[in-house]
Amino acid sequence: MEEVKLLASAAVLRALYDDKNDIYDVLSEFIKAIISSRSLSAFSSTDCVKQLEEDFGFCLPEAVVRSCLKKRLVKAGLLKLQNGIYSVVESFESSSVFERDFQESRSEYDEIIGRIHEFCSNKGLLNIPKREIEESLEIYLTRPDKNDKHGSNIARFIVTFENEEGFKDKLSRIEEGLILYAGIRYSPDLSTLGNWRSDLTVFLDAEHLFNATGLNGELYKTLFDDFNSLVVEVNRNKKGGRIELRYLEETESDIESFFYAAQKIVERSSGVDPSKTAMINICNGCKYKSDVLTKKAEFMTKLSRLRITKESSVDYYSKPEFNTESSEVLDGLFSDLNGPNLTKDDIASILKIFTKINFLRKGESDVGIDGVKSIFMTESWLPQRIAFSDHVFEGNGAIPFATNIEFLTERMWFKLNKGFGGGSRKPASFDPVIRAKLTISSQISRSVSSIYKSLSEQYENGRIDKEVVARIHHEIYKAPSKPEDVSIDSISMSKDFLNDSYIEKVINEKNFLERQALEGRQAIEELRRINLEKNLEKRAPIKAVARRQYIAIRTITYVFIPIICVFLLFSFHSSSDSILSITFGVIGFIGLIIGVVRPKKIDKYYWALSKSWYRKAINKALQRTSR
Repeated sequence: MEEVKLLASAAVLRALYDDKNDIYDVLSEFIKAIISSRSLSAFSSTDCVKQLEEDFGFCLPEAVVRSCLKKRLVKAGLLKLQNGIYSVVESFESSSVFERDFQESRSEYDEIIGRIHEFCSNKGLLNIPKREIEESLEIYLTRPDKNDKHGSNIARFIVTFENEEGFKDKLSRIEEGLILYAGIRYSPDLSTLGNWRSDLTVFLDAEHLFNATGLNGELYKTLFDDFNSLVVEVNRNKKGGRIELRYLEETESDIESFFYAAQKIVERSSGVDPSKTAMINICNGCKYKSDVLTKKAEFMTKLSRLRITKESSVDYYSKPEFNTESSEVLDGLFSDLNGPNLTKDDIASILKIFTKINFLRKGESDVGIDGVKSIFMTESWLPQRIAFSDHVFEGNGAIPFATNIEFLTERMWFKLNKGFGGGSRKPASFDPVIRAKLTISSQISRSVSSIYKSLSEQYENGRIDKEVVARIHHEIYKAPSKPEDVSIDSISMSKDFLNDSYIEKVINEKNFLERQALEGRQAIEELRRINLEKNLEKRAPIKAVARRQYIAIRTITYVFIPIICVFLLFSFHSSSDSILSITFGVIGFIGLIIGVVRPKKIDKYYWALSKSWYRKAINKALQRTSR
């Protein structure tokens, strides 16, 4: 049989489940395909487990495979069991339905891989082997705690084509097939489907408490409500076990610190990290410290109504064999994780929680999801990464100490035998588009939070000014930190936030614009100076003429006209006039002139005439130049 990837097999599993609607019937089809393709005549259940993993990527409990062989294939007369060996009878035939579903599912899977590969290539990631894309898609769908290098592009690809007809259905078949596969893998006894076997305590972290009360937005509340509705359904069955929702002492401390920080923000009227949706919703509408305390009381009341309570006081270290905290484990995890801002205290605090979980489990983690006694539910990558690390995780279908809400929702859905047919509403977390939006919003929120912290530190240290702070604040507050706000447009708008050097980029852009503005102002001043010099050159002759005209008019008025008047005065005297009478006559005439004539007004009038002529002459000169 050609090499088949887990995701393609999951899609076949989902398609067969529609036809069979029975897990053992579905598994028997895969086993028959192995017998046919390998031309097997005899094999053991251990061989079959190995072959299922090699041919289809399924890693299943041997107890499940053994039950399927006995209850379906042996019972149907297709196999004979003797001394632990299954022999194939002569009448054995493989199923044509399986071959049909396999080819259709494989074709859809290859199409999706090809399109993701093309999408990544168009984003500048050239020469990526398709094998690498296949591995990234598998990690993206099965291990959300891992930060695969192509995970963000896969999420963007899904959101980009979310409205394309048929696209979402193809992805959903893979997603739902994985839910069925994981359900089988983590259920050692499929005969218990429909019932929850024993009691389970789910410890919620602070973010899930915010989700439960709606402080993190509508979509996160919907995800929690879907999870909680399954919890209620489990508890409704009086014959099986119960699921209790609680929070740890460490989580209580996180909540106290969170609301204390909200009080300080309100008291100081300071800004809120735009990636912290819960903090924004708490601070909105609060003017005083007492308003925050009122919201805290409302928050605790909502938790009580949801029957989410604090853990009971227990001595978790009374059984040393259940202690997961050791210097060897701590050093090993610190070396493996090697995060830029990761400290040993961060790891130690998580191992402390895992000790509590392991104590309540009494060290039993390989008994199925409805067999373990406790689990820590969180969306934080670090607890999930540690929970799946070789230092603390048993593997082989064991239940990790910590997981996310998606894992628990899927396991409960499978254990309650809900299926995917009919008109029943599926949890929102099963929707591949919603999952992609959660991935993108989480990445953007982490980047925005990092930018916000770095911005505050740089401003306090005087490395950036208020203008840069205001500009970056304006941009990051528009980022889609809530998954319901994620769209093609918002992804495009926020792509700069995922760049580690975003603040430096903004500062460089500001400096560049300032240089451009300065150079522009200098160029304008230089142009103004040149134009002024040209205008002065054009106006100089006209201005000289105007000045000569003004001087000429004043000379005529104050020199020539008085001389003419004196000459006329002498022309009217007679020989009988004495010198004294002539003198008095001249003095009287001069006094009359001084009393009547106002030199300042005359000068002002002459100056206005000169200016008027000057303007008219300039306008004519400019009109001739423009022609």
